[in-house]
Amino acid sequence: MKSEEFDDEYIPNQEPATSMNLFLNEEWLRKSIQVEEEVGGNIGAGLDSGSSFEQLLLNPELFYRLKTLRISLNREVRLLLKDWNLGTATSIASATAREKLLERFRLPTSTVKEHIQTVLQRDELFGEEFISNHQVLRELLGVMLTEKDWEMIASVAADSLKQQIMQQVLVERISA
Repeated sequence: MKSEEFDDEYIPNQEPATSMNLFLNEEWLRKSIQVEEEVGGNIGAGLDSGSSFEQLLLNPELFYRLKTLRISLNREVRLLLKDWNLGTATSIASATAREKLLERFRLPTSTVKEHIQTVLQRDELFGEEFISNHQVLRELLGVMLTEKDWEMIASVAADSLKQQIMQQVLVERISA
């Protein structure tokens, strides 16, 4: 699904979109659900949306760029962790990283917010379903995920692997 598919739904000279209009738009809702299913989770808007959610929805282009950025970051962190050959711990590490990214989108620091806004302004990044510029995405991951976050991701992955090994040891003892 390309971001251009949404362009027909908002015409600048028409009445501005409201959150209620968007949520009642069955086609918009269907496409949003499809995108969430493709990435295996919630891809809500963010950027301190509690206070500015209404304004975000009034700017559909920004809303869809933010969604594309979230999807792309989740995909990039999954690819990064897959490249690290974590085996069966990759899945839990990816899920933990996605949770941390979601936290940063919901309550970004001023530095994170600044970097996100800079990326959102780069028109050349948003012509496809995903942002394909790995360098931009990895730089943003470096800003969004702190050393403490990576320690938590590593800890969760290590605990998961430990549990799997211990479970195998118990199975081997039982069948031996």
